[in-house]
Amino acid sequence: MRGKRVRIALAVVLALVMAVVATVHFGEDAITEAVIRAKVTEEQDRSLLEDKEHIQVLLCGTGSPEISAARAQACTLVAAGGKMFLFDAGEGATKSLADSDVPVTELDRVFLTHFHSDHFNGLATLVSESWIWGRKAPLPVWGPVGTEEVVTNLGAAYALDNGYREEHMGPQAENAAAAQAAPNEIEIPEGAESVRVYDEGGITIDARLVDHEPVEPAFGYVMTYRGKKVFVSGDTKVTPRNLPAMQDADLVVHEAYAAHLVRRALPIMREEGLSYEADVAERTIPYHADTIELAKQAQQAHVKRLALTHLTPWPDGLLPRRQFVAGMSDHYAGEITLGKDGLLIVV
Repeated sequence: MRGKRVRIALAVVLALVMAVVATVHFGEDAITEAVIRAKVTEEQDRSLLEDKEHIQVLLCGTGSPEISAARAQACTLVAAGGKMFLFDAGEGATKSLADSDVPVTELDRVFLTHFHSDHFNGLATLVSESWIWGRKAPLPVWGPVGTEEVVTNLGAAYALDNGYREEHMGPQAENAAAAQAAPNEIEIPEGAESVRVYDEGGITIDARLVDHEPVEPAFGYVMTYRGKKVFVSGDTKVTPRNLPAMQDADLVVHEAYAAHLVRRALPIMREEGLSYEADVAERTIPYHADTIELAKQAQQAHVKRLALTHLTPWPDGLLPRRQFVAGMSDHYAGEITLGKDGLLIVV
């Protein structure tokens, strides 16, 4: 440990010496210009658009309504066939995508799973920022009935800001329509469990009903491409209803609730005078996906890889992350990935 600290100290000293030498040799102005030039010529990562062989899944938001250290709330980017689709846009989604160098101006569309705020309260920022930085057309947003109301009201909240930018910046005025999203409401026929919402270029996306009462309807989404299948669950409890979506999936991105940890925490919270917080936590247990039950269902459905997101309670640190998935491998033989913001999975 002491040797490691010495090596770190030497590296810092060497870096400082090199900086001083460079400044003396090249001059401060030259160094400043080089730094600026490097920054402005940084390129976004286009690999998500250029890879036509795989489905790539970026966990851009693994948080929940709980205040945590997560980079963002619910946000999953799925890229295939030169297209990028965003599933939910919770708070922090735009910054998280930017941190992963995703070219947000080239998103094909957004799919919302339901209208709990942590799944859409970053949408207005995404629409605004992608317009400011060059999107040329309204961003298509698809979701359950209610999508038009949500999108229209978010657009109204940004009306003053959009007006200022149109007046001040020429390109924004030329593409004023792109300051808005284009809402599209998905209705699943009576008696059906799913409906196809995208079928282009070998990519299919189906919206499927999931159980998240009292939120109705709530959707998960199934994508297929080049013989691969990915299911993004949205918020749902573990239920037989989800088996067709999960069946033989190459990857399931599923919300996860470590109920074993929450149940142990409840009496301690009440002992510490946190009865209100304990009551809130207790009420959330029945309509989220218990990690152990989820593992059992993934095994039953022959899921190849299970990626956990919407993590509750937030596993902040190595030990909490181990505790979060404790017991899951006893019931599921496939690969378990405990999500973290910025994680890219190639299918």
